[in-house]
Amino acid sequence: MSTSSDELTSLEKFSRQRMRSSFIDKEDLIDGRNPKHDEKPMVGETVVTYLLRTNRHLLNLLEDNVQYSETKNERDSLHDLVALLASITLAIKQVGAMVRRMGLPFAESNNPEELSKLANETWITCLLFSRTCCMLVSEDLEEPVAIEDEMQGQYAVVFDPLTGLADPPCEDRGAIFGIFRQLTRGPPRMDDVIQPGKQLIAAGYALYGAATTLMFSIGDGLHGFTLDPSLNEFILTHENIKVPYTGHQYSVNEGRTVLYDERTREMLQALKSQPSLDGKKRQLRYVGSLVADVHRTIMYGGVYMYPQNKNNPMGAIKLLYEAAPIAFLVANGGGQALTGLDPILELVPTSIHDRVPVFFGSEDDTNFCTGFYRASKPIDDPMFTLRRTASILEYSHKAVLDDDEVEEDGILCAHLPQVG
Repeated sequence: MSTSSDELTSLEKFSRQRMRSSFIDKEDLIDGRNPKHDEKPMVGETVVTYLLRTNRHLLNLLEDNVQYSETKNERDSLHDLVALLASITLAIKQVGAMVRRMGLPFAESNNPEELSKLANETWITCLLFSRTCCMLVSEDLEEPVAIEDEMQGQYAVVFDPLTGLADPPCEDRGAIFGIFRQLTRGPPRMDDVIQPGKQLIAAGYALYGAATTLMFSIGDGLHGFTLDPSLNEFILTHENIKVPYTGHQYSVNEGRTVLYDERTREMLQALKSQPSLDGKKRQLRYVGSLVADVHRTIMYGGVYMYPQNKNNPMGAIKLLYEAAPIAFLVANGGGQALTGLDPILELVPTSIHDRVPVFFGSEDDTNFCTGFYRASKPIDDPMFTLRRTASILEYSHKAVLDDDEVEEDGILCAHLPQVG
């Protein structure tokens, strides 16, 4: 029995609109671009339609930062990436549902360790059956998982399937992932995952809570998606997120102060005594969950840090599947990601579970903190103090700007633009 267009429900119309947006007609292209889809994000755009809209004409963008790739595959790499992201979002939805059910009689598990094991199995299953991966590295596995034969694809995926505090509330938990392109031909090798963060072609993290949030980038900016429970789809809600140039919040475990070296203790004391560049007194905000603390820092500015200490002389954050993907996201949002001396994206792991100290966040605040690990400390330089004092005074005398305005000198950053 046929159905007329007048009888279609609003949901069916919406679904057809989204499906039509995934295809680009040749006659609509101008210099390889589709102006209809470049003007503004579509209301209700999903991760898949976003990728197709923004990157169908920029396939080479996916390998801009990759040094070398021998992989030869007849399949469209963008389509493979779309399939891979669909599998990742499926894993996030399933694990998020498990986390929200903790404490209920019908929960998969109320034991945090068992839940972490279930989350890891869920991620591996989803990635395996995407048929787009050649190597998987998980925080919960000592060795990487090599995928060969008909299940093998061209991407190496590194991930932490369930990070954060071991107990509810669920907003303190999340997942982190990064995607590399396979560098070798044939069966996967360790070289396919032992790559610096600058060679990531995509990365993201999920944050579970009242709303499940997905922050994602393929190197063209930082974008935020929110899970719509009525559609069970991640919908684009914030495009081109910018990390503020400065902020007055800092995030660090000060309970470990006795374990920090002299430089770190001096830096923490300076944070308490020195105002931020906007003239505000700094405030400590620390949840203890990497994803939750980093998410707040990206949204409101400031700095998140986990310095080395006596118990963790090399740092505590895992480089390959935690520090590098988050550094990729922060850098794409205009922020800074350093170990104290070196850019995190430049570091080449020596093993899949290497650890590093990390400083993520606003450019000004991150540079201020890491300056204490250099030969000359910023507070010992009279010119630095003078310039900073002048900047704070200038900042304080500026007129109150509208939420969507940006100062020309780049000191003030726009609030998140709402799509739709």
